[in-house]
Amino acid sequence: MPSESRKRALVLSGGGGRGAYHVGVLRFLEEHEWYPDVIVGTSIGAVNGAAIASGHNAYSLWSLWKRLMTRNVQKANLNPTNSNFLLDTSPLRETLQKEGWVNFDRINSDEAAVHLRITATEVNTGHLHVFGNSPDIYPSKMQLEPFELDHIIASCSIPIVYPATKLHDNLYWDGATVANTPMGPAIDAGAEEIVVVIMTPWEEDEALETETPRNFLSAASTMLEWALLASFQADLKMFHRINDLVRLEVENARLRAANELLLRQVRGEKVEFVDENNNGIPDILEKQFQQLPDPIIVAPRRPIPVEQIVRYTREGHEQLYEMGYQDAKRAWKAAGLAVEGGD
Repeated sequence: MPSESRKRALVLSGGGGRGAYHVGVLRFLEEHEWYPDVIVGTSIGAVNGAAIASGHNAYSLWSLWKRLMTRNVQKANLNPTNSNFLLDTSPLRETLQKEGWVNFDRINSDEAAVHLRITATEVNTGHLHVFGNSPDIYPSKMQLEPFELDHIIASCSIPIVYPATKLHDNLYWDGATVANTPMGPAIDAGAEEIVVVIMTPWEEDEALETETPRNFLSAASTMLEWALLASFQADLKMFHRINDLVRLEVENARLRAANELLLRQVRGEKVEFVDENNNGIPDILEKQFQQLPDPIIVAPRRPIPVEQIVRYTREGHEQLYEMGYQDAKRAWKAAGLAVEGGD
């Protein structure tokens, strides 16, 4: 099992060939001595998450990405009329197995670098499944089991674009189909500080427009783009609602404690509740509530071309790597945190 620490979680979204963006973000975090204890990965986030759980850091993971070309990930489906997908992912299987991306012996052992969570969507039910290499802290439906290559490929199986993947006698599609950046598994694992990396501009007050799809593949990619954004916005809204509920519970506890103290003093009892952090809530009640700080959200300011979901090039990786680094710096500063060098 990974280390006992669960405080910091990194949530890596889907996005296919845009995955080098994650690595740029990781480089910035490591430079600022922020190392994840928990990683939740969806689609290409599952690939990068499994690599990190295998022991890779930003430097070694970037060296892998620089060599990753389209031919290493997919090839044309030679019989599309008798199937329901456009591209074959067998090259990705070979790449992950032979090029040093993942070490399942380590991922599934006490030497795993992080608590890993990978998501995939069951085709026949539409249910999101969360797989993990360690038990959750809070009650959840996470499936604790040894990771195999099929877990990662299943999370990467974009509907229409790639074939569904068989796992446990069921077929699975990309986890981003219903939840691109799920924060719930990170919280269930015990995280208190969450950094979310999404490769789509997400601010609700800014209009997001993509180019009109020019062919079937770009249409499928655009459809995925909107699904990624919608799932994240829904997840973030739920996070805020839960935190609002916790705030109400905290205030209610503070009032109850004050009333109880007043009643006992009226009865002439000498009583004093321990409140070491001076927030008005007795420490005996404190453990009932957990209000989490807002996640740090790293996202691009402008849309990344949807074609890059299925295109893997050295030039594209370098652009996305630098973009991820700069967007992480911007998000870090927006959260009120110090940036090394003062830039």
